[in-house]
Amino acid sequence: MKVKKADDYQSWYISEGERALLIDPWFETSLVDGNGWFLQRKKEKNSHLTKTELALVQDIIITAPFGDHLHFNTLKKFPEANLWCSRKVKSILKKENFANKIFEFSSESNLIGNLDVKVYPAGFPYNTTASCLLVSNSDGFKIFHDGHVANKKIISKNNIKANIAILTAEEVKFFGLLTLSMNFKSSIEVCKLLQADKLFITGSNPLKNSGLINYFLKLKKLDKDLSADKIEIFYEAGSSYSS
Repeated sequence: MKVKKADDYQSWYISEGERALLIDPWFETSLVDGNGWFLQRKKEKNSHLTKTELALVQDIIITAPFGDHLHFNTLKKFPEANLWCSRKVKSILKKENFANKIFEFSSESNLIGNLDVKVYPAGFPYNTTASCLLVSNSDGFKIFHDGHVANKKIISKNNIKANIAILTAEEVKFFGLLTLSMNFKSSIEVCKLLQADKLFITGSNPLKNSGLINYFLKLKKLDKDLSADKIEIFYEAGSSYSS
């Protein structure tokens, strides 16, 4: 299995054999058309995926109903891809008249291409709106993904273990009180709970986000040396690992 950070923010690529899936892809240089008065982010490169990698994509997972996870313009670039999502996201896609095959997450296990994907509620305050994922191949290699705040109780209750964790690590707080993204220390704690020895950081550099939303948020850069804790860290866009 191969995992790759597909852009400099929170788009992910996972392949197994001759088939691949995307998680929350945003493949344009502007997150929002126009000025994006509430939330905007710009980047120099649409994605860090090759034409060969993109050609393998047959499935797309959407973990949350927010514009930086559910990016309509990017989804329109994949009219043949199967879309996997929650009931709420499915309803939004139907209203937007997407013609793709749309599959609602099963509460048990989802066979997505040649990968098994288990879906759990994300941590508070996203537990009713967003999902975290455990992606496994037939060899038992596992990737855990949570784009916001990991739910430690869910991980412990379900005895979730993973080789790789994809987690936030640059703290974002609403009005300085409500945690929307974890800090590095919390991410390391989650890695240890998962017994993961590799951490891919998602939601990278929130200070690049602009718009009205920033007036309500307290943002921090990484607060610790990335070489610490004997966990291999992957931060840069295009970073990848193959099992």
